[in-house]
Amino acid sequence: MCILDFKKINMKNIISKIMKTSRILSFMSILCVGILFSCVQDDDYQVPNLEVVEPNIEANTTISLVKQMYTDAMVDFGTASNGGELIIEGYVVSNDEAGNFYKILSIQDAPENPTAAIQLDIDDPTLYDLYKPGRKVYVRLNPANKPALGMDNLNGVLHIGRVSGTSVERMSLANYQDYIVRSAEVATMVPKVVTPADYGDDLINMLVQIDNMQLSLAEVGQPYANAGDTFTVNRYLKNCEDGSQTIIRNSGFADFKNQPFPTGSGSIVAVFSKYNSDYQLFIRDTDDVTFNGERCDPAVLDCTGATSEASVIFSQNFEGTSEAALTTAGWINVNTNGGSFKYSLRTFSGNSYMQASAFNSNENPYEAWLITPSINLDASTAEQLTFKTNAGYYNGDALNIYVSTDFTGNADDIDNATWYIVDATLPTGPSSGYGTTFTNSGVINLSCLEGNVYVAFSYVGSSTGVTTTFQVDDVRVTGSL
Repeated sequence: MCILDFKKINMKNIISKIMKTSRILSFMSILCVGILFSCVQDDDYQVPNLEVVEPNIEANTTISLVKQMYTDAMVDFGTASNGGELIIEGYVVSNDEAGNFYKILSIQDAPENPTAAIQLDIDDPTLYDLYKPGRKVYVRLNPANKPALGMDNLNGVLHIGRVSGTSVERMSLANYQDYIVRSAEVATMVPKVVTPADYGDDLINMLVQIDNMQLSLAEVGQPYANAGDTFTVNRYLKNCEDGSQTIIRNSGFADFKNQPFPTGSGSIVAVFSKYNSDYQLFIRDTDDVTFNGERCDPAVLDCTGATSEASVIFSQNFEGTSEAALTTAGWINVNTNGGSFKYSLRTFSGNSYMQASAFNSNENPYEAWLITPSINLDASTAEQLTFKTNAGYYNGDALNIYVSTDFTGNADDIDNATWYIVDATLPTGPSSGYGTTFTNSGVINLSCLEGNVYVAFSYVGSSTGVTTTFQVDDVRVTGSL
């Protein structure tokens, strides 16, 4: 046993040594900090260069050939490979940095003029850290000593991920890099220029560019998505060449969701996708939208001169009638996208009107046209148009009013006619419930028109976008005979 004799210990000596040691440690700490900061001068705080070493791997099949393996049933690459390892290569086109993509990578087989593309599902919300656009990657579909990946169709899009029973789920965050291997190559991606007439499944997951596009007139002034919630929103782009509409789908978690959508026309670059039967676009960020040109909206009707209410040339208040009787009288009521929803005749508190709404329509977009019979203006002068509208559960403009003098009266010719938009007063609320009174349109001068004139009430909305209910009543054209 060791017994300390405190009488023989010089406590003063011990305390002195402790203080000396403490001073040495403090000096060393300051010295280390000084050395650390002396290595960085001024603003030279550079991130270390994490250079990617080219992996010793080579693709032995293509995205196109792999996609052909799908025949309406999940593909398990462990049993579909005939014993050999399958490796594809591609270039990243998606980018989740702005939040508009979530846990997916879209890759295509070439930086320019691609022939095939595919979606990879990965349980990682920050893929942009490693897989920025242009990065070449190799995908090992069935690596040795690892569970094979699978491929399936989800709402019209082929996707590759982890096999889970009879379905495909996201690759695990813990080991997805065992399957997706980065190359050192980072290419400049050149979007494939297409038109709406080119849309097809072969474009899904490719980076495309579409020119002569603009936000639909009904949605001008809207942000990319809803400012007040995190729901994904469909906006609609009109092509200035053929008048067709294309869905652009924006996440409620995107960094740019509150930004106003550009109101001009121009080009959009996006990853092409599909949901069931609807083709749609996903942008990486707002730099993909270059709408700096003039809009290609229909010309605004601009008649000058006196108007008159002296004689009624045409009038319809929808009282005591039916939808069949309106059709017999020459009214056109049609869903121009081939859907089943259109205007319907409604009555509330003894008042009848025509009503349209995209709510619960499951149509994206939902477009319905209600067009009057031909109204002949040859025997009159100083003509004017008036009508009334009401709105319910307003969440955006969906109604536009047009007039045409060259429409044939055939529903199939709506897109071929020249339509002039009219400047009318429309309700902009309420957001809950319905307006208590109908809004007068104001006087719309038709005095510069002649011959047969048609008035159209065009409703464009979406079950996942603008769903405002609009009601139309008391359509009148008056003038002097």
